[in-house]
Amino acid sequence: MSEISRNKEYEELIFSIQELETELASLVYERDNLLYHTCPQIETEYMLKIGKLECSIFEYQCKILRVKRKIEIIQSFLNKEQSYNIDEIEKQLDKEQQEYSEKLKEKQQRIEEARFRKSNYGTQLTDEESIEIKKLYTQIVKKLHPDLNPDTTEEQHGQFIDAVNAYKNADLSEMRIIFLLLEKTTIKNTSNSLDKLNERKEKLSYEKKYLISDIQSIKTKFPYNVKELLQNNDLLQQKIEELSDALTEYQNQYLDIEKRLLSMVK
Repeated sequence: MSEISRNKEYEELIFSIQELETELASLVYERDNLLYHTCPQIETEYMLKIGKLECSIFEYQCKILRVKRKIEIIQSFLNKEQSYNIDEIEKQLDKEQQEYSEKLKEKQQRIEEARFRKSNYGTQLTDEESIEIKKLYTQIVKKLHPDLNPDTTEEQHGQFIDAVNAYKNADLSEMRIIFLLLEKTTIKNTSNSLDKLNERKEKLSYEKKYLISDIQSIKTKFPYNVKELLQNNDLLQQKIEELSDALTEYQNQYLDIEKRLLSMVK
């Protein structure tokens, strides 16, 4: 291969790698924006508008199952003309219903977390600040992300973790400081042979496909997949009414079965 051809191939590889690095930095930002901002906000809105109703429905479903099971146990004693101990039956039900109790606590915890997030959103970034933090984060990702920079030091890895946390918390001041510190350091590039550059290009191409796939996957799952529902007032109201009707039905079922239990224990 002539020196001219070699230099041209080298320059084309460098250009391709730089383009891939820029694309990857943007994709990392898109994914992290989904994970740390968009999806948590969607989930918060969903839990406070719909999740509370779903949790109440599940709670009544658990109550109904428990009372039905209690009736079944008591009836078995009555059929055998045996006496029974309510406290012992309650302990048995606690064990049998433990999985449902844990699921209910988990749902209630998610609602409490949503309330906490809602009350702690605080001051939102302006459009200008949002543009700035995106620009800074993308540049930091390009210089410090471990997939883009496998030779980063432990200190630089720590800087990257700090940048991720600053982005999660929308802390523009911290992001500015991290970027300023980063500007005073340089990452040593040892991949300068054609073989090394081709290897790096192949790895970056693979990472690009992975990130695109990861982003697409996030958009097909909860909470992102309920974004349209929350944005459509008609659909949202319809969903709320459906859940409200279902809750009323379960409440009535619970009252009926409680009456049955009371008449049995009398």
